[in-house]
Amino acid sequence: MKLYCLKTFLSLAENNCDISIHTVLGISRSTMWSHITEIETEVGSKLVNRRKQNTAFTEDGILFIPYAKKIYATFEDSLAHMRAKQGKGIPGEIVISTTKAVSDSCLLAGMLTFSSRYPEINVTIVAEDELSKKLSNSADIFLRPMNNAANLRKLWRITCHHKLFASQEYLNRMGIPKTPEELLQHHIIAYGEQPFSDFDSINWHLKGKGYGLPKLTASLSINSTMGVYLAANEGLGICSCPVESNSIYRGNLIEVLPEIHGPVVPTYFAIRDGLGEHKLNNINLCRIYLEAYLLEFGVNIEHEHT
Repeated sequence: MKLYCLKTFLSLAENNCDISIHTVLGISRSTMWSHITEIETEVGSKLVNRRKQNTAFTEDGILFIPYAKKIYATFEDSLAHMRAKQGKGIPGEIVISTTKAVSDSCLLAGMLTFSSRYPEINVTIVAEDELSKKLSNSADIFLRPMNNAANLRKLWRITCHHKLFASQEYLNRMGIPKTPEELLQHHIIAYGEQPFSDFDSINWHLKGKGYGLPKLTASLSINSTMGVYLAANEGLGICSCPVESNSIYRGNLIEVLPEIHGPVVPTYFAIRDGLGEHKLNNINLCRIYLEAYLLEFGVNIEHEHT
């Protein structure tokens, strides 16, 4: 039985027969169904009822799921033991769920080096500010703001302290606001109206209430936190961004009204529970690499107590 076909079958099982899972696996829908057909031929039974709507496992398919898990886990565990002793990755894929800003920034640009160091590990990075239910059930690593979830284990976090910033060029041109009320005379940059998972106060500086600011109106909105930073860096206005952004994006924004403090938001490195030794071996290599890489930028990592 071909293991990549078994992996496709198990991915369907883990996602309640959601056929769109082929996009996360990086294969076409026709390839996904050819994998399922190959397994059905080997076991001599139909496992999945294919329908345009409500695709579902057959009774035999449901019965086969726990045995498929055991078969695949046996392979992964034996390979993991061998590779872990060698300090090597195991051929396979790890899916990283992160935000658009992290994906575009230097934080994951370093994954090019990781991939050259561990070419046997296929890394899939899915960048979306609003975490979909499908991805929350299928990603292996989460590098993003996250609330507590029953199926996730947080390993460490980067704490982001949000304040107001502008470029030196903008402040030279428009003047430095001395009081919160003077912000009403300035161009304000904000995040777009699109949802951002687990960060409800992303536009805290517009709301005013609770932060000692007047209610502000954005003159420019961008649904990318990195885009917001870059717009401010180009002198387009005053934005909210983490104090840590200058290190992460290698910019030089100037703090505005330093007495005003926005929300403190942690970005977590978390992993999904129930992963086999195969995945955990590769995830551990990725974790160690990212920790070292972030330290090069002076980013402080706080480990969770478990």
